[in-house]
Amino acid sequence: MTDDTAGASSAAPSALTDLTTAARAGWAAENRACAQRLTACYELFRECVRREDSGAGQDCQPGHAVVDSFVVASGYVVAAMAVSTLRAESMISFAVDLHERYPAILAALAAGRLDHSAAQLLARQMSTVDADVVALVQQEVVEEYLAALEAGERLGARAVRENVDAIIARYDADGIRRRREEASRDRGVRISKGTDGMSTLSAILASEEAAVLAEAIDQRVAEHADADADAADTAGDSSAEAAADRECFYTKAERRADALLSLVCGDALRTYEADEPPAPLRPRVTVIAPCDGVDGEQARVEFTRTGQSALQALLDMLVTTDGASFEKIDPRIGAADDARRALTYRPGTELARRIRLRDGTCRHPGCAVPADDCDVDHVRPFDHADPARGGPTEERNLMCLCRRHHRFKTFSEWIYDLQPDGTLLVITPDGATMMTRPSGPLGAYRREQARAETRAWDRQQQRNPDPTTTLGDARSEPTYWTRRASRLNAERAHTRAEPARAGGTGPGNTRPADHSRWWQRNRPVISEVEQQVQVLLDEILDPPPF
Repeated sequence: MTDDTAGASSAAPSALTDLTTAARAGWAAENRACAQRLTACYELFRECVRREDSGAGQDCQPGHAVVDSFVVASGYVVAAMAVSTLRAESMISFAVDLHERYPAILAALAAGRLDHSAAQLLARQMSTVDADVVALVQQEVVEEYLAALEAGERLGARAVRENVDAIIARYDADGIRRRREEASRDRGVRISKGTDGMSTLSAILASEEAAVLAEAIDQRVAEHADADADAADTAGDSSAEAAADRECFYTKAERRADALLSLVCGDALRTYEADEPPAPLRPRVTVIAPCDGVDGEQARVEFTRTGQSALQALLDMLVTTDGASFEKIDPRIGAADDARRALTYRPGTELARRIRLRDGTCRHPGCAVPADDCDVDHVRPFDHADPARGGPTEERNLMCLCRRHHRFKTFSEWIYDLQPDGTLLVITPDGATMMTRPSGPLGAYRREQARAETRAWDRQQQRNPDPTTTLGDARSEPTYWTRRASRLNAERAHTRAEPARAGGTGPGNTRPADHSRWWQRNRPVISEVEQQVQVLLDEILDPPPF
């Protein structure tokens, strides 16, 4: 080995060691910053509690007007950190647990030895440990986990949970049972609208229920695979090869998705008894389109639960159903307003539905509660004594708020200002301003139309600019006629400039340059005889006066 090779090989480990050290230092710094952030959230929450307690006394607000300190603190965290309400509430809850129940975990986090996800995992496993022994349990749990890290052991989440449960069982065996009973309350199925035409279906089930569902899905996957194989054998060798090629890109997850849909909706593979016909589907579809059929505005097809979808999906469902429930929505602002109903407190069914379609979720900054689970609230309060003086029950004065933020808006000092297009401005008591835009299908449709109108206005401004809004000369749109006019103007300018260069007599000389091939071929022939004859004719027909 040469000296250069030896030097290069010795430098490589040194560089890797430096990079590894830098990565570990960054990891520790991130952990310490996380502890600092959680401490700030805890102090903010405690300050909100102290302010609420200081307001108690003879002049205190009635119980129904008291805003929960936790909700107030969450609102300030959303304004300060630009996070969602759910994440802010999670941060505050975790911060309170660390400071009041798990100080050992907080100390390890502040020292940079434990990361946020591991701290959450350990705290979650000890959530139901009895308060009398939780100090002993957490100390042993943290020490054992940190010792494993220092020894080079990298445990997965399942192994960590098993080790923590083993420690809990020595001090409080009942804690594990209570935790499992509380976990059963999370049982449910949720459907959330995704992106790129996809949605997320999540289910939390008991282990025995999940096992039954998994067996049913796998059985339907096997039935589909057998049916595909039989079809390929019947079609012949070429079709079998094509089917085999498709199988390479047909993942197990896709198979299970098709099988789940087949279990719920049925398919041609399953034979139904005569007395047990399949339940027909009846999709709920919302169509947003102008009633007057304005040219250039396309309708938006929206499925209530899963969001915008293609027309083909609707056609596929209509094949197996006896019809569909269509809901036609006029997108114009205030289309459902009624002067008579504006003086009543409760909005009509059509108006409430429009507000939910416009907003999509709770309009409080950072909150993602679906609009269907929210209250329709007046931005400017409704005056029950004199409705004409208060906020009207119209689209421009209504928004969706979940019950928690509905009470928060009513009894807090935050300012809410709703714009005509649905944009909401929220101003906190300390002067911070936040803005939310409607995220529902009606709001999205209006934004798309507004962008289309803006693009059309820009194109019109290029063709025929408005003198009141245009500074200087506007550049014309490069159409055929504008290009032709520019070319002719350039040729005329070139022609007028030629006499000066060629020694012409001035602007009256329109003769092109000598090097023009067209002029060389088509230049006029001047006859001296014709000129002499013309002079004689002029003298005879129009002789001079002397």
